[in-house]
Amino acid sequence: MSPVGRPVLDTPTGSDLPTSVRTAARLIRDGSLTADTLAEMCLHRVRAVDPQVRAFVGVDEPAVRAQARELTREARAGRLRGPLHGVPVAVKDVIDVAGVPTRCGSNVTDPVAAAADAPAVARLRAAGALIFGKTHTHEFAHGVTTPPTRNPWDLARIPGGSSGGSAAAVASGQCLAALGSDTGGSIRVPSALCGVSGLRPGRDDIPVDGVAAFSPRLDTCGPIGRDVRDLALLHAVLSGRRGTVPSDVGGLTAGIVGAQTGELGDGVGEAVAAVADVMAEAGVQARPVSVPPFEAWSAPRAQYVLTDFLDVHRDADFYPQRTDRYTAEVAGYLRHAETIPAAARTAAIAALDELARCLAASCATVDVVVLPTTPVTAPLVRDCAYDPDQAGRAAVIGTLMRLCGPFSWCGWAAVSVPCGFDAGGMPIGVQIAGRSVSTVLAVAAAYQDRTGHHLREPMLIPSRLRETPGLR
Repeated sequence: MSPVGRPVLDTPTGSDLPTSVRTAARLIRDGSLTADTLAEMCLHRVRAVDPQVRAFVGVDEPAVRAQARELTREARAGRLRGPLHGVPVAVKDVIDVAGVPTRCGSNVTDPVAAAADAPAVARLRAAGALIFGKTHTHEFAHGVTTPPTRNPWDLARIPGGSSGGSAAAVASGQCLAALGSDTGGSIRVPSALCGVSGLRPGRDDIPVDGVAAFSPRLDTCGPIGRDVRDLALLHAVLSGRRGTVPSDVGGLTAGIVGAQTGELGDGVGEAVAAVADVMAEAGVQARPVSVPPFEAWSAPRAQYVLTDFLDVHRDADFYPQRTDRYTAEVAGYLRHAETIPAAARTAAIAALDELARCLAASCATVDVVVLPTTPVTAPLVRDCAYDPDQAGRAAVIGTLMRLCGPFSWCGWAAVSVPCGFDAGGMPIGVQIAGRSVSTVLAVAAAYQDRTGHHLREPMLIPSRLRETPGLR
């Protein structure tokens, strides 16, 4: 048992496994590590850890080894494809990978292999990434628990969702980065709950072709990694923008959100409040901002995305033709969406646009906004099991999404990074959102350069850093 009484796994350390994308890529470039050796390290961790974490839908070991051998041959011949040469990157199972079915965590889809990579995956391959398996998603990305995946910090808790498999895979050391999707928080929520870093890019930064649609206006595709500088590298590859993260953030202003977040769990408010002090050391001026209450977004946002989701599934001839193949949870969402009249959707859009106008006005003089990613740390699996009559579960699910959805509607970039731990040892995430993805990444990187929360690892990964005292 762990010091706080959570179940943990006694597995081989894999202590030589690089802890960042940048380190792995550098070692492969200078010949200190080969792509096939790194792939074997990751495969070893998958075999040791994933039977309990269950982050992966599947990892095709022969295919991974074949990719790794080719990447190793190219590196030895002096042919490096790009900045990710040989780095294993997992892909959420709503994103097409050539030769692999995109099942979206559902029996509704057919087990037919995708004919081509999604553009985001193609860009990863072109940069030299080794595509390393498909990760679990909540069914059709509609949910935040991602069954059957478990949180690597406590196997009795959820990883968040819908990119829960991607976040759990990175947190448990099974791969160095992963691709997810984010409509209303699906990258940020699991990143926060699993203690890793995740980026929702700006609207249209990264192509979403080949990504199963949820709500087309809001859908984005983005990376999950251990730290922000890895996210910046991955974003550059995925977006085609080769810019670097500015090292000087002096003179920028961060708006600190207060009571408008609503009720927070134990330790969350204190951990996020401490972020401002660290930012001040980097030269970022922090001041409070008064934004519309986040709870005000929840009802109109739910109406909008539910009707979009219904339209997507009707257009795909999934609903109602295959109703019996959906889980009870997602079938229930679709049935509820059928009861929402067109006038209610129109009113929801008007309400969301007005909230967005107010948020933009209140944040006009700040460069980024800082607030918790989720109001609480990871709930127990038993408290999130689907029950249509369980009001408490619905409250938990709504709570986890509350602080992320508004920035999706506004089209802002947002990153979640670890900023502390609650009394039970579960990660807390801080969300940094803004109009400019480079500014958001720069402020988050400046914070991580001065703290060590992102270096902490769950008990699944034996590490000296896990027990390092004095982390801020």
